[in-house]
Amino acid sequence: MFSVNFALPNFYDKHMKYLKLTVLLIFLSVSFSFAQNKITGRILDDKNQPIPYATVTALKPDSTIVGGDLTNENGSFALSNLSLGHFILRINILGFKQRFIDNISLTQQAPNKSLGNIVIRPDAHKLKEVEITGERALMELSVDKKVFNVDKNITSSGGSAADALKNVPSLQVDIDGTILLRGKDANILIDGKPATLLGGDVATALQALPASSIQSVEVITNPSAKYDAQGMAGIINIITKRDSKLGFNGNASVGAGTRDKYNASVALNLKNDKWNIFFNSNWRNNKTYEHTANRRMMADGTLTAASYEDNIRTRGGWFNSLGAEYTINSRNTITLTQNLNQMLWASNGNTMYTYNQGPIIDSSTTRGTVNTGSPLSSSTSLDFKHKFLKPKQELNSSITYVNTRVNRDQEYITNRFDAMDAPIGNTIIQRAPGGGTSSSLNAQADFTTPFLTKNGKLDAGWKTQIYWFKSNNEARVDSNNGKGFVPDMVLQNDYQYSQQVHAVYASYSDQRGKFGYQIGLRGEYSYYDGTSSRIVSGLRYNNQFLNLFPSLYLSYKLPKDQAVYLSYSRRINRPSFFQMMPFIDVSNPMDTSAGNPNLIPEFIHNIELNYSRQFKQGHMIIASLYYQYTQNLIDRISTFYNDGTSFTKPQNLNKGITYGAELTGRAQILPIWNATVNFNLFQNQIFGATATNTLDNSGVSWFTKFNTDVKLPYNFSFQLSGTYQAPKVAAQGIIQDVWWVDAALRKTFWNNKANLVLNISDIFNSRKYTTIYDFPGAVQSIYRDRETRIGNLTFSYRFGKSDVKTSSKRGRGDKDKNMQPQSKEHDNIKQGEGGDDSGS
Repeated sequence: MFSVNFALPNFYDKHMKYLKLTVLLIFLSVSFSFAQNKITGRILDDKNQPIPYATVTALKPDSTIVGGDLTNENGSFALSNLSLGHFILRINILGFKQRFIDNISLTQQAPNKSLGNIVIRPDAHKLKEVEITGERALMELSVDKKVFNVDKNITSSGGSAADALKNVPSLQVDIDGTILLRGKDANILIDGKPATLLGGDVATALQALPASSIQSVEVITNPSAKYDAQGMAGIINIITKRDSKLGFNGNASVGAGTRDKYNASVALNLKNDKWNIFFNSNWRNNKTYEHTANRRMMADGTLTAASYEDNIRTRGGWFNSLGAEYTINSRNTITLTQNLNQMLWASNGNTMYTYNQGPIIDSSTTRGTVNTGSPLSSSTSLDFKHKFLKPKQELNSSITYVNTRVNRDQEYITNRFDAMDAPIGNTIIQRAPGGGTSSSLNAQADFTTPFLTKNGKLDAGWKTQIYWFKSNNEARVDSNNGKGFVPDMVLQNDYQYSQQVHAVYASYSDQRGKFGYQIGLRGEYSYYDGTSSRIVSGLRYNNQFLNLFPSLYLSYKLPKDQAVYLSYSRRINRPSFFQMMPFIDVSNPMDTSAGNPNLIPEFIHNIELNYSRQFKQGHMIIASLYYQYTQNLIDRISTFYNDGTSFTKPQNLNKGITYGAELTGRAQILPIWNATVNFNLFQNQIFGATATNTLDNSGVSWFTKFNTDVKLPYNFSFQLSGTYQAPKVAAQGIIQDVWWVDAALRKTFWNNKANLVLNISDIFNSRKYTTIYDFPGAVQSIYRDRETRIGNLTFSYRFGKSDVKTSSKRGRGDKDKNMQPQSKEHDNIKQGEGGDDSGS
């Protein structure tokens, strides 16, 4: 097994000079590929006053963007480094009508062109909306998708990806970092691709991944057939940062938090008409404390056992991405992206276990634990996009390979004492060094074309996902006062697992007047195979499934910007290899646990009815009713023993039913003050049984969250967010209610290029979790207090050219919808003439 650190020093010593030379050559080749040709001019309003910060863009006749600039305080601009040829000039600024100027030519004889004064006219309609649409909102809501712009959420500045996700409507993040969508598991994607780069333990990785690396989060509650069928409740797509502005742009940040928490990031982007080269690097090191109290009692209230654990945890790592997008021509684009992530987790804890005979402690055990791990992940992704000559017909394809290597080490030192605190037996030292690898290959192709009618569209595609996973540990034990370690055959494990998922899909959508529909079908064949050679010699298990996943989406537009939507989809939730790995975890001797290789997938039917209304003032409301039926429900089931200990492993239950209502609203209370509120009320029903007892349970629960943002004088802004989660039923008990409030203050300065953010999460220190389990004849309560009241101070600075004051809300892959010249504001300017409306 390779060490995570085995190659890094040698790699950098040997190859850094070549890496630097390669980056330098790329930069120089891009820089010198331009000739020093220039278009200049000055933008004025209809009162001949200069207009600063207007966006001036140079386009080729085929609408390809080749250059851009912002006007200065004097209204002047200069588009330099252009090639020779013919150009169209586009002028944009919020509150003014867009203007196009064409027939601009740069030749060998006249490589520079001065357009003189160019007058643009105010747009009265857009001027009224300046305060609302001047920048992206924290939340962008639509019926099929909610987009949460993380860079606008200053309460998570300096935090992790999990910290950012906990403020997103419909999402919940538990104390272990597990992400839930409406209380259920969801399929987590990174830039539209499976989150395999984060390794198998996505929850832990999201606590290490810095929030500064995330641009936005998309939540899709009922995906169409185009998306993977994996995930009970839908899809959470994390969009990482990538700049798309012309020229050289970048931003950097550095921050520190209370109790040894540090973070830093840098993002660089170099773009011209052909190349878009981007580099992102994020580093984070975060230490937190955790206190856990576990008490077990008989049905009459007699205490039988208890444990008290204090732990210091470290989460962090270094996350890097380097890529290049090349525009071959107006119809073909290719992108190559390389990621390298070095994650780190560690814990150092002490636990006291007591075993009671009534109110008297009969014996006790102390255990010291040291646990470290350092996954090294790399991924290579190649994407290709082709636009056909037929409008709106295109092909997108991609292939991604991910490899992760993990080294981990665990050590437990255990001592036992009698009722008088006298030692019992020798000190027991257990060590379990081990490691593992996980790899994945994802390949897909998606084709879109107009079909049958004017608004009809056909989507079809194929996708293959292959996973390989291997884990082992070499557990040893010394129970003879340090005289020597011997193999611990109970804990040793060598586990291998592979999974293949092959899918094809087709969907058709059309809009007929106010009525729209989409119907789709996805077929998936999945196969998995696993072996464990040490726990039970030759243990092998495998299974395969061929399933169809239909989807249906109906919409109807009502008067006054209202609409109703009805959707249905069938989904699958395959058990992860961590749930299936038959490795025995003895880190808590009161509650040992293991995976279950006999798990089978859950199958889910989702139905959702939505209503939306938009208001002219900027308000919006979305109301949803949803129903979910789950077969083969998976839950962690504990078996309680008379000595106060228990054993836990995941099991398939009979079924689960969830139905509820959700309300999400956004209000523009004042031009400087907006708020977003999310409320979710649902009923959970669980039906199941084990060999020893029935596990039927049901109950009503709800959660709500709010976020409000206020712009203050002197370039200050204040943000406040809060969450409340009511008690919620589980298979064997109930999770008690929990609430918290976060606050942040931001100061913007240096011409809006720099920000200083002070935030405090969980300002009332109230985010504490209590779970009550009801076993036959016994009750167990678990109280968990993880450090959540954290203060962060983060400084960020952006540099280079950037488009400001834009009302566009385009995503990374969206094309400009205003490329073609418009008749009302389109002039044919002769060479040597100015560009105002009078022809002067």
